[in-house]
Amino acid sequence: MSPRGRWLALGVSAATLIVYLLTLAPGLTFEHAGTDGGDLITAAWTWGVPHPTGYPFYTLLAALFARLPIGPTIAYRVNLLSAVSAAGAAGLVCLIAQRLYPKEPHRLAISAATGLTFGFSALLWSQAVISEVYTLLTFIAALLLWLLLRWQSGGRDANLWLAGLLLGLGLGNHLTIVFFAPAALVLLWPQRRRWFHPTVLLPAAGLFLAGLFIYVYLPLAARHYPPVNWGNPQTWKGFLWVVTAEQYQAFAFGLAPDQYLNRLGSWALLLGEQFGWWGLLISLAGAGWWWRQERRFVLFALVWILPLAAYTFLYDTGDSYVYLLPVFMLLALFWGKGCRYLLYLARGLHRAWQRAVLAGLLLLPLLSLAIHWQESDLSHEWTAHAFLSQTLESVEPDSLIVVRGDRSTFALWYGLYVEERRPDVAVANGPMLAFIWYRDLLRHLYPDLTVQVPVVEGTLRWDDLVRELVVTNIDHRPLYATDPKESWEEWFTFVETEAPIYRVEPKAGQEPPE
Repeated sequence: MSPRGRWLALGVSAATLIVYLLTLAPGLTFEHAGTDGGDLITAAWTWGVPHPTGYPFYTLLAALFARLPIGPTIAYRVNLLSAVSAAGAAGLVCLIAQRLYPKEPHRLAISAATGLTFGFSALLWSQAVISEVYTLLTFIAALLLWLLLRWQSGGRDANLWLAGLLLGLGLGNHLTIVFFAPAALVLLWPQRRRWFHPTVLLPAAGLFLAGLFIYVYLPLAARHYPPVNWGNPQTWKGFLWVVTAEQYQAFAFGLAPDQYLNRLGSWALLLGEQFGWWGLLISLAGAGWWWRQERRFVLFALVWILPLAAYTFLYDTGDSYVYLLPVFMLLALFWGKGCRYLLYLARGLHRAWQRAVLAGLLLLPLLSLAIHWQESDLSHEWTAHAFLSQTLESVEPDSLIVVRGDRSTFALWYGLYVEERRPDVAVANGPMLAFIWYRDLLRHLYPDLTVQVPVVEGTLRWDDLVRELVVTNIDHRPLYATDPKESWEEWFTFVETEAPIYRVEPKAGQEPPE
């Protein structure tokens, strides 16, 4: 690859990074499906264990970024990790395109446009300005593909060794990178005698296992009882609970059939949003033309796309569509091939018209930039911080705040343990009281808090645990709730305040449950 090509890819990364920095959220945000940001940032800052699967690779990188001496908030610094990862992915797409279109006319120009098209796509940009694991997932996916293509074109075996290490580390960021492995076998199958040699395969396998060793971080982190310590993975049982995401396994393939049409409709809109409907048509044309010319890469892409898309489609959460970022990366590469196909079709036109077609295609990333700017821009977004200020400034000293949803829970964790506001205040998540490890964690964090299991007839529900928590602590701590459940009104009165929080008081004339 020529030095010009490398500098061009670096320019693509720089251009996208500048755009991301201009639109980066200045702090914690709920936007762009970023509710988990408070959990991830707090775990990184306190060297803790975030929600399953623990994301140890992301957590360690985020911990480093969180300690950079820049930006208005610690959340901004972790948001910056997402921006750098997304910009790196865009630059790698430019490099990958150069390898995939080696003899194409206007190869460098189309490769740059391909990287920018992906960089300014709606979903990647939305994740590049918040704290989440998905742009790092995309960067890892792009880097894996680039290493395989380098090795395939006669590069050193060290490329495959590094790919093995990166795949192991990638599983420490997000498990959906596993769908890359069978696709890689399809891509490299013609060279199977070369990569199946022990001098290639064994080092790659060994480095893959070394990459998986990143999960050792979880039990080591849990040993000092950080304020975010999901599953307390010091024991083998707790470790497996976190790593296998036992808490969320019911969501996998859990989408009800009556929701299929709704999800198909939302996905159709999602596809059209990425590069524009015109861009999607160019991608499909490029895939078809590529299939006619050389099918190996298209088969590779399909083996990666179809299982990942099926898993994502059937995953019963509202934000699972973010798992599709590697799919959109592949569609961007098809977009570049589609641009070359349109130039091929225009070969019979006058040269001036051919130049006009080329200029129009190269300007499409700028159109995507203009279209997606407003919806992606979070540079003035302070909603989560306003929630924190209003909530924490309104409660009395030594209060206990009972929370229910992830949004308020993770935001308050960030306020208490990262920004260290109101160290006198305790926060307890109602649904998480159902877990023994969480009750133990509360006792460790707040020694004066009474956390016990009530004696009830029938099945113990987390509602019962919340009532017990309130009843046993209301005499010595002022109590508040951010999002109370209606069933709690049997025993307690919720008094509205000027802040987005309720004061909890015993109901007149009611005796607490025994």
